[in-house]
Amino acid sequence: MLNEHELKTCTELLKTRFMEDPGVIFQLHDLDRAELLIEAQFEGQIQAFIEENAVQILEGGKGLLIGYSTKELPEDRLINVMQQSSRKLVEIVTEKELQVIQERAIKQSQIIPQNWQTAYCDGDVYHLLVIATDKSAKGTGIFRKLITPVLEECAAKKEPIILETFNPDNLPIYEHFGFQLMESHSSDEMDLTCYCMMHL
Repeated sequence: MLNEHELKTCTELLKTRFMEDPGVIFQLHDLDRAELLIEAQFEGQIQAFIEENAVQILEGGKGLLIGYSTKELPEDRLINVMQQSSRKLVEIVTEKELQVIQERAIKQSQIIPQNWQTAYCDGDVYHLLVIATDKSAKGTGIFRKLITPVLEECAAKKEPIILETFNPDNLPIYEHFGFQLMESHSSDEMDLTCYCMMHL
């Protein structure tokens, strides 16, 4: 488990990096308390997934990865973890804010195909949910340090890795590590594209 200082450091890292993410911008734009809400969401997410040993943290919170194998975290338990992830947000969100976030999440889900990976592979996969590095650590190899253990472990298990991202800037980074863009799904109404990537 993380102490309070470590949790705050990791939450701040995710908030700082993801406030620039097109998916988060779509969800929270024009909400007065956007930063506070995303902070609560990420704090809850870190706490929920750390209980499942699905969080890796590097160098005093300068890098963080959240991901899980569907074999180790089947869908019924995943649903519970996702509910736990939202606890902090639910504690502070107003009814009006929650309505806006839920409406936008429903719209967003229309371009995130469920279980899209089954068209390309059978069986379990490793789902990479979040990876973030501190801007001050750019060029230090911290992204490589985070992702290499996952790549090696999944290669040993012959388990594909999947991820979805709304940020086109992420594509060349992941492609550098052997991921392939398998599908993309766009919405002009939201000015968003979901990129589905896989590492076989």
